[in-house]
Amino acid sequence: MQMQVRNELNPLGYFSLRRSLLMFSILALFGGLALPVMAAPSTSKPDEVWRKTLDDVAKGDFADAARDSHQIPDGGLVSQVQAWLDNYIEKQKARAELNKVDFEKYVTYAKQRIERKEYAMALDKALLASDEAPSKDEFLHADWMQKLVNDSLKKAEELRGESKWREAWHIYADLAGLYEREPRYQKLEHEVLTHLRLESMFGDEKSNWKERIERVQWKDAEAALECIGLYYVEPPDFKAITERGLEQLLILADSPAAQKTFETLKNNDDRDDFVNRIKANLEQVRTAPSVDRRTSVERFRRAVQVINRETVKLPEELVVSELMRGALEPLDDFTTMIWPKETEEFDKHTRGDFIGVGISIIKNKMNEIEVVTPLEDTPAFRHGIQAGDIIIKVDATEIKDYSLNKVVDTITGVAGTPVTLMIRRNDKEIEFPLVRERVKIQSVKGWARKPDGSWNHWLDESNHVGYIRVTNFQRNTVEDLTNVMSDLESHGLKGLVLDLRWNPGGLLDSAYQMSSLFLKRSENVVSTKGRNSSEDQRLDVTSNGPYASVPMVVLVNESSASASEIVSGALRDNHRATVIGERTFGKFSVQNLIPLTSSQAKLKITTARYYIPSGVSLHREPTSEKWGVEPEIALKLVRWESFNAYQLRRDADLLGPPKPDATAKKDKEDDTVDLSTIDPITGETIKPKKDDKESGKSADGAKKDDAKDADKTTDGAKKEGAKGTDGEKVADGEDKLPELKQPDENNRPKEDPQVDTALLLMRMKLLGLNHPTLATAEKVENLESAKP
Repeated sequence: MQMQVRNELNPLGYFSLRRSLLMFSILALFGGLALPVMAAPSTSKPDEVWRKTLDDVAKGDFADAARDSHQIPDGGLVSQVQAWLDNYIEKQKARAELNKVDFEKYVTYAKQRIERKEYAMALDKALLASDEAPSKDEFLHADWMQKLVNDSLKKAEELRGESKWREAWHIYADLAGLYEREPRYQKLEHEVLTHLRLESMFGDEKSNWKERIERVQWKDAEAALECIGLYYVEPPDFKAITERGLEQLLILADSPAAQKTFETLKNNDDRDDFVNRIKANLEQVRTAPSVDRRTSVERFRRAVQVINRETVKLPEELVVSELMRGALEPLDDFTTMIWPKETEEFDKHTRGDFIGVGISIIKNKMNEIEVVTPLEDTPAFRHGIQAGDIIIKVDATEIKDYSLNKVVDTITGVAGTPVTLMIRRNDKEIEFPLVRERVKIQSVKGWARKPDGSWNHWLDESNHVGYIRVTNFQRNTVEDLTNVMSDLESHGLKGLVLDLRWNPGGLLDSAYQMSSLFLKRSENVVSTKGRNSSEDQRLDVTSNGPYASVPMVVLVNESSASASEIVSGALRDNHRATVIGERTFGKFSVQNLIPLTSSQAKLKITTARYYIPSGVSLHREPTSEKWGVEPEIALKLVRWESFNAYQLRRDADLLGPPKPDATAKKDKEDDTVDLSTIDPITGETIKPKKDDKESGKSADGAKKDDAKDADKTTDGAKKEGAKGTDGEKVADGEDKLPELKQPDENNRPKEDPQVDTALLLMRMKLLGLNHPTLATAEKVENLESAKP
């Protein structure tokens, strides 16, 4: 079989994590910090103390650096350094105190919920407490936590027996978040997600499930199985593949929502015949010592083209789609089918442009289509569409009941064709006649917007510290970054902060080219090793990068994945940059995109692992002890800190008049959010039904991006909390418990501690380069003061 293969590392579609809300752990690095006390002058020479101060900062020993700085005689530059360090240490002390307060609060809240047998809400609070626990391991193994886990599992099993898939998912999702190294919780979560997805597909009369499976064909599935046998990174277990594919068909047949949709599944005789024949095939597979690819294909072909046609006669597209969804589960999370209907959207993400009007949209908590921001130099921006506008009609058709993806499909279209958006702004309705055009998605951003909407890339202009935020790795990313670097360099750039947080990855070539800008000739960027020797390659820099001497700091977090890990790992291992933040996601696998047939279906398949220059591949497996790129200066953010840091970046993205700050007032209210109010399939807030026992409002600002931004998790934080119960009943099963208030205000400063750390480190690094001795530093006059 001849085929074209294209390297892909985590195109945007891959990164739909099991929850739309990120979970973070506490930083204990600065526990017990106190402000430096003025010490008696050191007997060391001032130059030695100065160099030690600089070295301490470079290692992340900021408390030692602050103490050392006060052993140097005060002077213009020294005084500035002391102010920077003292201010930083004061903030760390305040963070540690807030962590302690929040930990005690969340433990209290969890135990209150346990007393009420509200296990889902208790797990929510326990998850928050674990983020800020002095020792996460001790916390998770505490007696009361173990009892909570056991009681929660029993409750989840009851919910599954009642087909309450969403409530059961809520419990399993929290357990998987608490115990990341326990594969059984992830397996349980996946099982209920399958039922929940089918319910979502068929339970809503307005569902677009027919569109999703359009042009799905058996021949594509057969070709995909052949490719898996030939190219998958490890010898595939076709016995497990066959079992999971057939099991998926049994779940489909047993789905109450599917039975309501298809008349043939309502017929007990036909359904039982289908189920029994699939089970017979499944039992033969289970008892076989092994299964090869041909046997697997034959079992699947029989299920699709014989058993289904002779019994329930479900649409063949649906049977093939579900069968392959199950068949790929034993492989890694990044091997997936891209069916014809999904191909166009997939290509948009990797290409970095699309045909539309240039807006980023979400479904807000009122289930309305809200504009997050217009994009630069697009029809929407030029015609005055603003952040916060509500789209109520597209071409005179109301869209209030449309899914987010359907809204995107309706607004996008052929270049040069007209589309009219009806916008509600405050109490006015405004019509915007627009013409679709090619829109370039900007993946290279700065620190703040200029008045004309362009980016300001200075983090500290007086000290010539630049800032570049890369949101994903597209075909146009390196070109855009090079243009920004050229402009910064022409204005005296001395140091750079490269922000790769919340960057899910993208193209391998883009990651290699970006790394090459900052490395020297012959330095290694990445190596790949696969099952087939054709996948083995070593990518070294072919010539000195134009910015190979620019001092750098790289910011990463748990949502930095794939291509982000290649860049951060290459710069760290080649000693070109200091990496600050949190351990990265751990996606050290390479995907190839293989076209299957003329139907436009493709297989995204993992064919190799990649290795950073130190020679390790830190791919995250369910049982991994180590994974991801470890920062040299670890600085984890707790939930509200991550929320604020993400919102600062989101606010900076906005163009035009700022959206009114709805959070200022509501942050102080007692709002409740739990995972059961977030659709795990779409990430959207679910409209409460009249008979719902669980209710709540999403946190202000906690938004899910549209299909063009689908890989970003909302904002790394969920507002937990307070007003209302989680809807679980008391033991007699009749009466709802009284309201329990558990306020949870955002008590963290609207700051970004990781950026603060990067800026301090860069300032001190530049001082060390310019003033290696105290004597040179003391000659600096009239130093322009910068805000610490």
